[in-house]
This record gives sequence, C-alpha cells and structure tokens, in this order.
Amino acid sequence: MKEKIKTCLAVCILVITVPYVVTLVFQGGETSTGTGTIQEALKEPAKENSGPQKTSDEEENSDPQKTSDEKESPGLKKTDAKQDVEGYLTGILAKQIPLDYQREAVKAQAVIARTALTLALETEGQKLPESMSREEMLELWGQEGFEQNYQQLEEAAQATKGEILLYNGTPIQPAFHAVSAGKTRNAKEAFLREDEPYLAGTDSGMDIPSPDFLKVVFLEQEEFADKIKELCPEIPKDNVMDAVTVTQRDGADYAVQVTIGEKTVTGEEFRNCLNLNSSCFYLKEVENKIRIVTKGLGHGLGLSQYGANELAKEGKTYQEILQYYYKDVSIEKK
Repeated sequence: MKEKIKTCLAVCILVITVPYVVTLVFQGGETSTGTGTIQEALKEPAKENSGPQKTSDEEENSDPQKTSDEKESPGLKKTDAKQDVEGYLTGILAKQIPLDYQREAVKAQAVIARTALTLALETEGQKLPESMSREEMLELWGQEGFEQNYQQLEEAAQATKGEILLYNGTPIQPAFHAVSAGKTRNAKEAFLREDEPYLAGTDSGMDIPSPDFLKVVFLEQEEFADKIKELCPEIPKDNVMDAVTVTQRDGADYAVQVTIGEKTVTGEEFRNCLNLNSSCFYLKEVENKIRIVTKGLGHGLGLSQYGANELAKEGKTYQEILQYYYKDVSIEKK
C-alpha cells in the first residue's frame, strides 16, 4: 500500500513539474533581446476593466486594447443596473469565473466584477461589463445545473455585498486574466499607465501547474508570413524570421515591442495577429517551421484567476487574495 502511495505521489510531482521544465528547455534561442523598461513612448491602449470571460463550458482571452465599452451585453442598461447592482453582478460572474473554483476565489472575482460595474455606472460613456441573463444561464447549464451554479454565484455576491476596490478613495481599473506567465505585469512598465500604480506586478509562480500555462504551436513558414503581412504588408515571404525580432520585454517577460522589417508594433498587436494565448511568447525556427511558445493565458495585468484559486486552496481569504494582486488598495463598501 505504501508503495502505491509513493508511486501516486511521484506521478503527481511529474505532472506538476514537467510543464516548467519544458518551458525552460524551449526558452533557449528565442529571437528576443532585452528585458528592460520601455525606451520609447508607446501608444497607450484603452484601459480595461475585464479579463478572460469564462464559464464552466467556455473560455475567451481578453484583449488589453479593448475595454468593457466594447463588451456590453445586448439589453444591459445602466438605469436597470443601478436599481439591481447585485442582480446584474451574478450574471457578470457567470461570464468571468470557472464555477469549479474555490469559494474565496469566486468571492474575490465578485469584488472585481462589482468594482468594474461601479466604475462603469459612474463613468460617462462607458458601457457595462458583459453579463449573462437568467435565461442564458438556464440554457447553458440546464435546470439542475442552473439552480446549483446560480446559488453559488449569488452566495459569493452576497458574502461581499457592496464591496469594491479603491485606490486613494477611487474605484480601480480591476484588470484580471486567466493565467499569468509566472509573474503579473507592471502596468507602468508595460503600458506606461502612470495612473494605475496598484497594477504593480507580483510573483504568481503558483500558475505554473496550470494546463494553460504553456502552449507550443508550429506554423509553416508561408502561413507565418501570411499572418505577419497583416501587420507589415511589405515583408517578404522568404526568410521572414530574419525580419521579426522581439526588441523589448517587460519585467514579467511579456513582449512589449516587436520589430517587423522597418515597422514596430506592440506585443499585444503581434499576439492578436497570430491569435496567441499571451504576449509572453518566444519565436524560433525549427526544422523549417516557426515554433511559437507562449506562457500564460491573457494580458497578464492585475489578478491571475488561476493563481487566486491556488491561494484560496492554501487558505487565503478573498481579501488577502485581492490585496496580494492589487497593491495598496482598500476594500470598502459603497
């Protein structure tokens, strides 16, 4: 019996450590230079209130170039939301967090969602975060699943009722993402967001065991060149890798600037063009194909949902989780 237990433990350790080891192996020989701060002024992307929209059955990657202004559900009106903030919050949570996550992680997401909703309600011209109606939830989960899942989300909303994240008395931009690349990003370093010091970046090594931490894809040279042409039409199809260089990374190792021929684009623009999991990517030519290794899922700013869930498993409260990922914020009822 003891031998069986030892064998099981050994298998578990291998499952956890293999992705990390593979990552280290794949990082050799990337076409990248430097890990310093931004040298030139980049076009600052629009501020973001949301991250990967996730339910138990689906997952999307959020784009830091987009805001919740571009992600409002049809029929969701500010006048109605003001009258029933907590009711809308449950629908927002249904879009944002996996339902098998720990209760404290879901509660942390409830505070994030309420902060984003509050900010949208107080900001002229800013639309509300994407939400699910009860009918959509019922269709997605079925009657039995709806009752169980809705109750779980409602409990998280009630347990944190009225609570939002503030920095110097003002609601923050509560950015979040599915899985970090081992560290969350510093907004000032990555995007020159001087007014968001609470997005300072932190260690999130607990993300490494996530099945979404590492992804490796291979593209044919011609396919890679065709995609890159969307960013730089004049690039030649032959030896395209010679014209592509990651020229700048931030402290969390996400690409900040990518040079394509004579043109420079942001890491997020490059990521979106190739539909990559994150802008923490590494390029290398292998056997006449382009190997792309990505770490993390999402833009890497703010709270990592996978990391938050791991902290919850360790016994951290939702308040501790939020204050770990957002620096110098307060959690107050509004």
